[in-house]
Amino acid sequence: MSRTSIDMLEHAEYLEFVVLGNPTEDDWVSVMHRIVESISMTGKTRILVDATGVEQTSDSMVRYRMGVRTGETFGIRARLAALRPEWDEDNFWETVATNRGAIAKSGDDRVELIEWLLSDN
Repeated sequence: MSRTSIDMLEHAEYLEFVVLGNPTEDDWVSVMHRIVESISMTGKTRILVDATGVEQTSDSMVRYRMGVRTGETFGIRARLAALRPEWDEDNFWETVATNRGAIAKSGDDRVELIEWLLSDN
C-alpha cells in the first residue's frame, strides 16, 4: 500500500495538484483522473503538478506509460507542468508526453514553470 496524498488547489488561472509520498503507477493514474474531472468542473486547462514532495523517482517504464497516457488524455486541450524535486533530473515523462502530442514541461524551478504554464508559447 502506498503512502501517497494528492491535494488540489485552485488558483485564479490554473489548477495545482500537490503529490506527496511514494506514489505508485495507480496513484499517478488517479492524479490524471482527478485532473480530467477538475478540468471539466472548472474549465481551467492549465495544470501544475507539484511533485516536490515525492520521496523517490518512479521507474522509467512508469514514466514512459504516464507520458503516453498524458499525450492520449490531454493532447493540446490542456497545458501541463510538472514540478519535480531538485534531486530528480529526469525529464523522460516530458519527452514522451510531448512526443505524443501533449503540451507538457517538467523542471525544478517553480517560478519558471508557472511562467511557462501561463504563457501562450
